[in-house]
Amino acid sequence: MKKLLLTTLLTAACWSGMSHAALTLNADRLIYNEKDGDASVTVHSNEDRAYLIQSWLDAGDSTVKKNLPFVVTPPLFRLAPKSDNVIRVVYLGNGLPADRESLFWLDVKGVPGLNDEESKVENRMVLAINNRIKFFFRPAGLKGDPGDAVKNLHWSLSGNTAKVDNASPFYVVLGEIAVDKESIPVSVIDNNTVIPPFGNKTYRLKHNPAAGAGVEWSAINDFGVTSKTFTQRLN
Repeated sequence: MKKLLLTTLLTAACWSGMSHAALTLNADRLIYNEKDGDASVTVHSNEDRAYLIQSWLDAGDSTVKKNLPFVVTPPLFRLAPKSDNVIRVVYLGNGLPADRESLFWLDVKGVPGLNDEESKVENRMVLAINNRIKFFFRPAGLKGDPGDAVKNLHWSLSGNTAKVDNASPFYVVLGEIAVDKESIPVSVIDNNTVIPPFGNKTYRLKHNPAAGAGVEWSAINDFGVTSKTFTQRLN
């Protein structure tokens, strides 16, 4: 029994350690330009085992099912060993603001198939691999450029709190922030990297910068590349 349990745990550990390499997407974010009519991402497996792939969109919580105005196809399919498949997202044409971007998440979960040796183990743990990326819906009529939204962010200071305002209709995803040379930890888990359209975000500092102190920031563009660093004096 101990040997059987050890085999199970070792198998689970191997799958967990290889998760990022075994099943991958060809992008770390997906931009849906409404004028294009759809958006797609490719899922790739480099393993000698098949996967059952399930894909869906969520509004921020992958465990909550919510009706969204999109169709994800195919929602469920078998991915053959060492192969690719394209997942396509189509907007149904209504339900989202036309004057700004909307942000969702695309989930692509893979459940590994068992080989003959693994199938013989009675008590086994099968670990699913979940790739989750940001999905931006960009309406056709938006004016301006996402790159300009990054450099046109406006920063202000109140005591030890820095505030950033985004006056554009585009989401801005910050990569690095330093206020008066104090680096601000950015975290996807804490969700402090994303500045919504016509919105703002605040950051608590460990010290009180003097008026006129500088702030430096960079952002992640549509292709997952870090922008150049921008600077501004705080007021």
